[in-house]
Amino acid sequence: MVLENYVKLEREKEKVLKVKPGSFRVEEGMITDPVTKQPKRVRKAVVDVVEEDYRPVVKVFSTLSDKLATSLAQAHATGDLYRYHIGVTWHPAGYATEYTLRLF
Repeated sequence: MVLENYVKLEREKEKVLKVKPGSFRVEEGMITDPVTKQPKRVRKAVVDVVEEDYRPVVKVFSTLSDKLATSLAQAHATGDLYRYHIGVTWHPAGYATEYTLRLF
């Protein structure tokens, strides 16, 4: 049995999430740089998820994308991040990966 504690995005498919109130935070961590294969310190935006695709869960969603992190931080500041469902879509394109964030 595989434990899935993290929200996993699929290519070009919207993931609908409900975020636990007040859970937005920025954490530091280490990753392996995909190009140099060396350890690299990163900052990531993290939220606790209580609903994934309209099903109750206890998971974490995190992103290294500055643009997506900024959008999440703005929604956190206004309270919209917790008031609405959010839709996150991953549009992979090599190093030019984009994300769409929708609040509804």
